[in-house]
Amino acid sequence: MRIALILCLALAACVPTLAPQAEAPAGGAPTLVDPEELIVLTAKDPAVLVARAQERGYVLRDVHPLAELEDTLVVLRIPEGTTIPEAIEEIERAVPGTTAGAHHVYRLQADTRSDRRYAAQMINWPPAGCRARARVGLIDAGVAPDHPGLADGRVEQRSFTGTATAPATDHGTVMAELLVGPNRLRGTTVYSANVIDPALGAGDAAGVVAILRGVDWLAAKGVDIVNISLAGPRNKLLNRALGQAAADGMILVAAVGNLGPRHPPQFPAAFPFALAVTAVDRDGKIYRDAIRGTHVDIAAPGVDILVSAQGRLKVSSGTSLAAPFVTGILATEPGLAGLNIDALRRELARRAVDLGAPGRDKTFGLGLLRSSEGC
Repeated sequence: MRIALILCLALAACVPTLAPQAEAPAGGAPTLVDPEELIVLTAKDPAVLVARAQERGYVLRDVHPLAELEDTLVVLRIPEGTTIPEAIEEIERAVPGTTAGAHHVYRLQADTRSDRRYAAQMINWPPAGCRARARVGLIDAGVAPDHPGLADGRVEQRSFTGTATAPATDHGTVMAELLVGPNRLRGTTVYSANVIDPALGAGDAAGVVAILRGVDWLAAKGVDIVNISLAGPRNKLLNRALGQAAADGMILVAAVGNLGPRHPPQFPAAFPFALAVTAVDRDGKIYRDAIRGTHVDIAAPGVDILVSAQGRLKVSSGTSLAAPFVTGILATEPGLAGLNIDALRRELARRAVDLGAPGRDKTFGLGLLRSSEGC
């Protein structure tokens, strides 16, 4: 796979791990796709897991091989009267080496508010756009095939929601436009994994199963950089699978989330192997609903961004809108895409425009990222 090594994770010689903590951050119980489902990852023959689970009263619902992530994803229905924490403990004890977790929901991070075309100038992006030198992927909602500016076949997509019906949101189309629309990245295809389930929430959410299957597909496509505008609770399954993708060289650019400055970190942005992106306005002020924290890496324009959706121009805000600007810059510079995560952060610190308190901080991270001249 033609991808740049970002982080050694779960390898014998390099095993950075998160400190043990609850599946969900403080501040309210997370939403579940199905409270009767247990999701399990196993690197061994799944038949062993299935057999031992069935002996204990679990019912097999589905099996999804994740070849690129070197795992198999198994969906089980838990026995009546068993809680999710009890099921996790039971299955992980019965089958050592597995990772079990709840089927958490992850929501898109954009808000439509109030015509400002400041973003490109703010990040030093050339008017004619830049040629991509890395493959770009998208974990988001589906992209409308007839969207103006995306009609030249530069989007290859696949749905992982179990339905061909387009989601209620146009979020994926907007993200694709910010990546490869007019005057954005040139000479590349965006590989779009549609993970948004129209039946979840307001049609703006995805489950763990769809996300992991989408990442596995992107890895098979040789994607270098993946733009993720979803945010939700910490989940051991995401930690394991996305960590493997990162260890194999995939750069994960993730929006920090829009739950406000007092809310705890959201994932996958808060995983140490992801690049966490926050949003600022044209004056360099933080987006009012952006999550803060030591995990915040970099800032980009994300307030009052002019986009087109369903044939009309609109202005939208959110950390979702900031992430594609960072993804775009990384995709144009092989010198960035080829760095591991620590070296990448050091290089971003060197070139970023400091915002807020001197040095890295919990609000802006390293500061505002800008494109180099002559991309």
